[in-house]
Amino acid sequence: MILNHKTTSRFAARHAWACLLLAGAAIASPAAAQTAAPAASQSATSPSPAVLAGFPMNDEIRTKVRAMRGLAVSPDGKSVLAGITDTTAEGGLPHLWLLGPDAKPRQLTFTRSGDRGGETSAQFSPDGKSILFLATRDGARSLFRLPQSGGEPERFQITKSQKGEVAGGWGGALKKDNLVAPGGYAFSPDGKYLALWGDDPEDPAIKARKERKDDGYNHEEPEAHTFLYMVDIASGATRPVKLDGKFNDLEWSYDSVDMIVTTDPRSDLTGPDSSFWQVNPDTLAATKLDLPKTAGGVAFLPGRKRMVFTNQCLEDAPPRCNDLYVKDLATGQVKNLTPGFDGDIPENYTVLPNGDLALTISTHMRSRLATLSTTTGAVTWHDFGLPVASPVSTNGKLSAWAFIGTGPTDPSTVFLASKWGAKPVTLEAPALMPSTWAKVPSKLVTWQNEGLTIEGMLYLPPNIAPGTKIPLVMSIHGGPAGRFQDDYSAAIQMLVAEGWAVMQPNIRGSTGYGAKFLGANKNDLGGADYRDVMAGVDMLLKNYPIDESKMALIGYSYGGEMAGFVVGKTDRFKAIVSGAPVINQFSEYGTERGTFYDRWYYGRPWDHFADVWRQSPISTVMHAKTPFLLLQGEEDVTDPLGQSLEMWRALKQYGAPVALIVYPREGHGETGGSFRSLVSMEPWHGIDLRRRMFGFLRAAFAGEPDPLAIARKDVPTP
Repeated sequence: MILNHKTTSRFAARHAWACLLLAGAAIASPAAAQTAAPAASQSATSPSPAVLAGFPMNDEIRTKVRAMRGLAVSPDGKSVLAGITDTTAEGGLPHLWLLGPDAKPRQLTFTRSGDRGGETSAQFSPDGKSILFLATRDGARSLFRLPQSGGEPERFQITKSQKGEVAGGWGGALKKDNLVAPGGYAFSPDGKYLALWGDDPEDPAIKARKERKDDGYNHEEPEAHTFLYMVDIASGATRPVKLDGKFNDLEWSYDSVDMIVTTDPRSDLTGPDSSFWQVNPDTLAATKLDLPKTAGGVAFLPGRKRMVFTNQCLEDAPPRCNDLYVKDLATGQVKNLTPGFDGDIPENYTVLPNGDLALTISTHMRSRLATLSTTTGAVTWHDFGLPVASPVSTNGKLSAWAFIGTGPTDPSTVFLASKWGAKPVTLEAPALMPSTWAKVPSKLVTWQNEGLTIEGMLYLPPNIAPGTKIPLVMSIHGGPAGRFQDDYSAAIQMLVAEGWAVMQPNIRGSTGYGAKFLGANKNDLGGADYRDVMAGVDMLLKNYPIDESKMALIGYSYGGEMAGFVVGKTDRFKAIVSGAPVINQFSEYGTERGTFYDRWYYGRPWDHFADVWRQSPISTVMHAKTPFLLLQGEEDVTDPLGQSLEMWRALKQYGAPVALIVYPREGHGETGGSFRSLVSMEPWHGIDLRRRMFGFLRAAFAGEPDPLAIARKDVPTP
């Protein structure tokens, strides 16, 4: 049930995670493959899917759109595993496909009726004989091994007793007690070991308390419960890796001699406080490394005389802004390779045999393949014909490289190169988007505001008649440390198909433009970045056939927050859509999950009352006039439901037109996916959100007296 807050006084009861994450997808061998479970059927009195959708493209998002998530390269470099979802109508679960040059794509895993979860984190075994993945089957999360020669998958089970005794092995009946639930795994490049990390079994005493509903809990973060294990691939023998702190991440060294393990208390009070351990896989001896607590991507370079890592940018910028450093292990000297870099340095990269790094760098509106010299910091770009590339995947021998490429008219495409930097070939994959949709090109536009150059991507409908002016939808990204890039967007295709122009600006505070630009909105949320938006509107009105009387603004997360600033500062827009906004920085700070990121922007709110109130959209809500549609996931802990409730109540009491639509069972990412027209495991939420949003925008542009009326309708009329 979707809840229209105007007409619903009580929210549906929250569902436990166990109800959301049911048994995982079954795995179909050649002899036992079964088709996907159908989506929930319509009752005899329910509107048809076409009526629920409101318009054909919305229904096609449900029935014809899939997503690609993650790649893995085979040891021989000839095949690629791709995670590809079913459509929303089929359940939206991810499954595994095998792709290769001059080969038809082949689906390897399927969903049986009653199974949920799909398969994730797929890799080839080092010998290429099996495919491994994580899945939840029969109510238990496990690592599975599917033979390439056919047959059923085996489950790897780790048990840990209350005394700390650990045992592991392949196959056998599913154990009912003391099972470790794996969260991830990584093979050593030489194929000897498998490092696996997961959550400890639930303490029997705590489990018994929950079963009798004696389940009060201490709100403070619980003791560490995610641990690391070393598995001998040949025998299955499993040993716990004992380290101080909470396991966070690991990377095998290029030569398999050791691995770098990161632990971190993950305290919201202190922010990042990582420790780094050099762990010998044979003896499990661990040596603590002397590295900054905000480091990441730690790796030894060939010869083991130098180490590379990222660390917080030297310039004042939000958390996760990285510079790249090299440390001489003999002298201890540390060199910053990327001061003032015009882009984002990621924490994930591959060390090449010559010591350079293979990586994907986000810069302005593009994400580009690059080689970065660990001697000079020089970057060599490897363009392949499309503006956006995913992070790259390779095998233990670095004998092939795969990535996903996309552009404004090109949905996700898999590329495979025989060596790093070589021209890649495309691999055939199942269709991800309807073939009948028009392909809308992008146009890069720029403008100046308050000392900075702002970039945006403009999308225009084709064949605009001379003298005609068209509506404009300004779309604002999340973050604020986020960005738009020149990739394919189903949401853009849908908006432009309505005959509307769409602008996606990367306002100050966006990633991809270096530390100075990223930090340009410190203690100024809703200030100069708001004026960047409005300067962009003025630029469009001056240079393009935009109808000033038919403009709307939409955004999610920080984009929704910007929508809140806009409604209180201008009445130039006819409609505003705000998804999962921050409305009151004080109550957000006190109820969100994690505050360290926000503290960089304005400090602790109660220490800077005037500044923080100025940066809260609710501070100007008394000036709001524009119809305002709020979209919110009920289970959102990033920007909680209370934020939208505050805005709804304030606008109501000031007499401004507003509607709030709430989606049960959904967190920040789920409702955001519906906003962006992505695949969903909720069968109807996405279609409902877009029906309401597009109906609202159409009504506003048509000049209807109550454009929010259609958005308030929980059951659409034929």
